[in-house]
Amino acid sequence: MTQEPRWLNPEQTRTWLALWSVSEWMSTRLDEQLKRDEGVGHTDYFPLAQISMAPGEQLTMTELAGLSNMSPSRLSHVVSRLEDRGWVKREASPTDRRTNIARLTDAGRHFVQRAAPGHVEHVRSLIFDGLTDEENRQLGDLLTKVMVRINPPALPRA
Repeated sequence: MTQEPRWLNPEQTRTWLALWSVSEWMSTRLDEQLKRDEGVGHTDYFPLAQISMAPGEQLTMTELAGLSNMSPSRLSHVVSRLEDRGWVKREASPTDRRTNIARLTDAGRHFVQRAAPGHVEHVRSLIFDGLTDEENRQLGDLLTKVMVRINPPALPRA
C-alpha cells in the first residue's frame, strides 16, 4: 500500500515559494552589489570574508570548503583567483604537510576592510531594514530551526 503524498497546503506553499525565492535571489543581489562596487563576485568575497574572521586570519582548505559550501575543486579555483589578486596565500600546514592553509595577506585584509561596509549595508537594506527588531528575532529563530534540519557540515563565521 503506497502512502498518499503529504501535499503542501496553500500557506505552506506560499512560505515555501518565498523561501525558495529568497534562497535563489539573495546571492544574485549580493553578487550584483559586490561586482558593481568592488569588482569581485560573492563567490570570491564570501571565502575571503570567512578567512578574515577566522583566528589568525587563516583556515584550512577543508574548513573553508565546508564554511563556503564548495567542493574542494571549486574552492581551489576560487582561492587561486584570490591568490592572483594577492589577497590570500596558500601554504602547507606546519603540523600536517597534507593540509593546506589559506591565509589572508595584508592586501586581502585591506580589501575586506574596504569592501565590508558596502556589503553589510546592502545586506541590511535587503533584509533588516524591512523588519522590526521582533520580526528579526523571529526570522532568526525560524531560520535556525530550518537550518538544524538541513544539517549543514559547517556554519559560516559571524
